[in-house]
Amino acid sequence: MAKQPAKPSADAQLSRPAIIQPDRLGPLSVPDETKVSFAQLPEKKRLHILVNLVRNKQHEAAATLLAAAPFKGKFGRNRNLFVQGLIEKARGNLEKAARIYRTALADDPNLSMVRMELAATLYALHEDDGARHHLDLLKSAAPTPELARNFNDFIAAIDARRPWSFNVYAAIAPSTNFTNGTTEEIILIGGLPFVISSDSRKKSGIGMKGGANAGYRLDITDDLAAIVGGGVNFTQYDGRAFDTTIVSQSLELRRSHGRGSVGVGVITSQAWYGASEFLWSAGPQITVRYALLQNLVLDTRLAHLWTFYKDATYRSGTTTSLTNRLALTLSESRVLYAMAGADRLKTDLDHLSNIAGWAGLGIYQEAPWGVTVFAEGKVGYSVSDGDYPLLGENLQQTRVDGRLVLTKRDFSIFGLAPQLEYTYTRNFSNSTLSRYDAHGIALSVTRAF
Repeated sequence: MAKQPAKPSADAQLSRPAIIQPDRLGPLSVPDETKVSFAQLPEKKRLHILVNLVRNKQHEAAATLLAAAPFKGKFGRNRNLFVQGLIEKARGNLEKAARIYRTALADDPNLSMVRMELAATLYALHEDDGARHHLDLLKSAAPTPELARNFNDFIAAIDARRPWSFNVYAAIAPSTNFTNGTTEEIILIGGLPFVISSDSRKKSGIGMKGGANAGYRLDITDDLAAIVGGGVNFTQYDGRAFDTTIVSQSLELRRSHGRGSVGVGVITSQAWYGASEFLWSAGPQITVRYALLQNLVLDTRLAHLWTFYKDATYRSGTTTSLTNRLALTLSESRVLYAMAGADRLKTDLDHLSNIAGWAGLGIYQEAPWGVTVFAEGKVGYSVSDGDYPLLGENLQQTRVDGRLVLTKRDFSIFGLAPQLEYTYTRNFSNSTLSRYDAHGIALSVTRAF
């Protein structure tokens, strides 16, 4: 039988050594002279005493002392919130404790102890997506390797108790150009006018996108796991011409090591486009995660797919893609990303075959006022193998993509935070039909916040 990783408790993993031993104060009453002497202590000393009181199950005494002598000054508000969160957690009011911790982090996202307590509280609430989100940030920004291993053990505990993963999402998605069409209605080819069909013209609309994805992890040995996944994702706008539904499956053997993991597997997908087109694809993929430094992680994916179209059989062929992402964690509230990749599409027709490359930068930033910002920009270039019909030369395209995601992390309903996504695409080309731009907005919710 496979050996399962240990399941460290939230309190065991996030507890810290006692600074001092508190007096054995009564749980419900504290003498007035104790309150007076406590209020005269420096704020850091008072904070240590209150934390240790809660750790030693004297949380009601801590509540009495905090009410008698609340913290003031520059750090007073967040210190009050931190201790209040500890007290509510000790009382068993986990949801209230999580809200208090989120309020403190909304003001200052670099409060490490608050983030640790929030992760532990979310773990106790079985809100694993949120707990893992914060633990990943804490692990990458940990000041020592020992503390990083501590957080990694906590993440392993989440994986061990929940081998299944499942998520469902839906979003309202307005777009100024969901057809990726041109603004032109008539173009000149060889001096003669040609009318562009309505399906190839720019069209705005409000659509819906959503889906469901699930996965299961089976630990074979301490460092080897089999991971199976599947999902269905869709996008719908007015009419059927530009609707898409994609069903995907994956199977991977993943071996973990001290600095990351290596996975080898197979991916397949079935896609329905518009009213009748069907695309089937399958092939192998290799994924690699490697920590160059504790706070510098490289993710690489190499895939080779055979693609088969039902109607447009001339588009069938192979696609080879390589993607890389380098993540640099500057702090538990700020992560920088550098991305680059290349694709090779090969079909029976040279003008539909192409080679492409792209690169980009991104940033994850938890800002004050409880707003998390994720922004990224990418630039890509592609060129076809052969001359494009009616163009008389290779089709060349330069595409610029921008994406901005805003999350209100201190406001949640049923463990979900609202998320607003804005996207912009501008495509430059030597073909009029391939020149377009598009703005898009999507409103959704997330558990990872």
